[in-house]
Amino acid sequence: MKNIEKFYENTKNSMPHSNIKKFIEIGTNHGNAIDLGCGAGRDTIFLIKNNWNVTALDRENTKNIIENNLNSEELKRFKFICQNFENTTLGKNDLIVSNFSLPFCNQSYFHEFWNEIVNSINSGGYFVGNFFGLNDSWVSMKEKMVFLSKEQVLNLFNKFEIIQFQENERDGKTGLGKIKHWHTFDIIAKKT
Repeated sequence: MKNIEKFYENTKNSMPHSNIKKFIEIGTNHGNAIDLGCGAGRDTIFLIKNNWNVTALDRENTKNIIENNLNSEELKRFKFICQNFENTTLGKNDLIVSNFSLPFCNQSYFHEFWNEIVNSINSGGYFVGNFFGLNDSWVSMKEKMVFLSKEQVLNLFNKFEIIQFQENERDGKTGLGKIKHWHTFDIIAKKT
């Protein structure tokens, strides 16, 4: 089994990320969302089951994994695009989700793509996601990935009101079951 297949097999029944659960608890209006780097769909499925219309985007075709967890009514609120970030144009949306995916955007394209994300979020819309910090153990192994300081992350959100900002450091497993040191910044932010 290829690593990517093992990753999807290991994560296909995972609960939604805590920042997505918190976002739903806030009681925001429903609307149109994009889940960037949706993987096996843990956040996409949760949002759809909470009455959001979701376009799930991933560079691997995980459409069937996600569809298997949705009923016929829920499938009407689901769209899938198999594409990498560098070839993506985002339309206007009420929510952009990006958990454990933006750090994998190539460094040379990251700021251009971040501007695309900001411009795609409607006024009053939200960003929910995370970024990898400088203490993450992958910083020395993955030279094309994006790792940011706390200040750099906060500077990305100059057009937003930050609802929740949480810095986390812990040792834990990857989706492939390997242990690493995680350094992440989890964010819920509302565009002003």
